[in-house]
Amino acid sequence: MALHLPVNGVCNIKCVFCSSEGRTGTYELAYLLDEIDRDITGHVQISGGDPLLKDPAQLLQILLHCRKKGKIVEFQTNGVMLTRYDPKRLKLIRGLVNFFNVNFSAHDAALDLAVTETPGAFDWRVAGVRHLIKLGSEVRLNYIVHALNYRHSEEFVRFANTELPGFSWIQFSYCKGMGRAKGNELIMPRFEEAAPFLNAAFAACKERGVEFDVDHIPVCFVIDYKDHHADYRKMREHKPGVHLAEKQQIAECEGCVMREACPGPRRDYLEVYGELRPMPLIKALTP
Repeated sequence: MALHLPVNGVCNIKCVFCSSEGRTGTYELAYLLDEIDRDITGHVQISGGDPLLKDPAQLLQILLHCRKKGKIVEFQTNGVMLTRYDPKRLKLIRGLVNFFNVNFSAHDAALDLAVTETPGAFDWRVAGVRHLIKLGSEVRLNYIVHALNYRHSEEFVRFANTELPGFSWIQFSYCKGMGRAKGNELIMPRFEEAAPFLNAAFAACKERGVEFDVDHIPVCFVIDYKDHHADYRKMREHKPGVHLAEKQQIAECEGCVMREACPGPRRDYLEVYGELRPMPLIKALTP
C-alpha cells in the first residue's frame, strides 16, 4: 500500500502499455506537498511521466518533504536520463530516495524499441541502471508484462542476472488496462497465455537466487509462487488499499482455493475480456 504521486505528466519515451497517457492531474508544488502531508501509508511512489523531467528544484523540495515526514520514498523512472542527469543533483536525489524503481520491460534493444518506440532507449537504460548500482543505490527492475514481451520473461531474468549484477529484485507487473492499453487486447494478453511464461521466469529466478515479486494477475495463475504475489500478501495481512478497488472477484472465482487470498482480476482486464479462465489445477484442488 502506497501513495502513488505523479509529479509531472511528461515523458521522453512512448511505451506501448503506458498507463499515464491521457491522464490529467495537478502537478503544482503546493498540491503535491499537501498530498504527502495527507498520506497515511508511509510509502510514497514518486512517479510521472518521468520525474527526472520535473523542475529540479521542485523535485528536490518534494523529496525533502517526504524525508522530513518519515516516508519510504520509491522513485519511479524509465532510467534513460540517469547518466546524463546533473551528477550533483542526482547525488541529492539519491540521498533522499530509499530505492529506484526502473521500468525495464525488454531484454534486448530490438524488443525495447518495439516497446518504447524510442531508438537508443535500451542502451541508455542499461547504462543508467549500472550507474545507480555502481553508486550504491537500491534498484528494482519493473518488468511490465504485456503482449509484446510476456514470452520473453525468462530471457529477461537471464539478461538481468548476467548484465545488471547488483540489482535488488524484479517486479513482474501485468500491464494495467489504462492509458494506451485501455480496452486494447493487442496490448493486454489473456492471463492464461502469459502465465506459463511468467511461471518459467519465476523458476529461473529461484534457480539463480534472484528476488522477485508479481502483481496484477490473479494468484491462481501463479499459485506455486503465491508468497511472491503482492495481493496475496496484502490479503493475508488484511491490508486495505487500491487493490481492493481496482480488482473484483467474479463468478469464475467461485470455488477457487485462493478465493480468500486474492481480490480477483483487474476491472480493466474484464473490460477487455469479460471473463476469467481459471487455471484447471485450482478447481481440481477445491474441496
